[in-house]
Amino acid sequence: MVKVSIIIPTNNRPDLLKRALASVINQSYQDWELFIINDSDTEVSINSSDPRIQIIKNNNKSGANGARNTGINLARGEYIAFLDDDDAWDKNKLSKQVKIMDSSSTMLSYTGKKIIYQKNNISTTKYSYKAHFLSPQFTLLLHNYIGTTSSIVIRRNFCNDNNNFDEELHSLQDYEYYLRLVKKGSFVGIPEGLVTYYFDDSISHISLDKKMLFYSAWRIFIKQRGIYRLFILAGLFVIVLQKIYKGIYYKFI
Repeated sequence: MVKVSIIIPTNNRPDLLKRALASVINQSYQDWELFIINDSDTEVSINSSDPRIQIIKNNNKSGANGARNTGINLARGEYIAFLDDDDAWDKNKLSKQVKIMDSSSTMLSYTGKKIIYQKNNISTTKYSYKAHFLSPQFTLLLHNYIGTTSSIVIRRNFCNDNNNFDEELHSLQDYEYYLRLVKKGSFVGIPEGLVTYYFDDSISHISLDKKMLFYSAWRIFIKQRGIYRLFILAGLFVIVLQKIYKGIYYKFI
């Protein structure tokens, strides 16, 4: 059985996909399969004949979450890793995460990330990593300390219809996913910046759409039960403010 199933959702961004794909092929850890999930009507073409790579049409609701769920349903690996088509991995990302997960019972590992802001052909780089305090579940109730799904690896046996991505969300989908997963097992972080997260001003980012943002925050709130519904208000408030701040910041860097 293959060890890691990798899922890349893509929507008509061939140049970005090429970069993401190269970062997978160049991994030092090579026991993987890759599902490139096409979420557009345009045919996806790649310059690789690697038999481990399959291009699949999204058969769920259009959007990154539907595409990820299509990949999850096809995955055969012990672990599942996600990579957005506009991100890239360090060559040792999978090897380090597989090692830490093989040596523990954690259900999710995540890494630090290098964030590259690109505007008017000028790049600014930052580094981001946050650890939990008290517990992963408590920290998530206050803010999304894990960040992009491109950094995570999860155990496939935790994935089922109740643990797939919410296809109604177009913003905060990673946060909502982690809130459900953290109730199933422990999380562990690797501080190294093993993911490069590109924010290019020339590309539209649906996660910064204020209407989508507030809708997603409301949907996450009503899905909580009991005391979690009270605590999650603080986390959603912080995350919405962060998203709005980032949207303003990106315009002026």
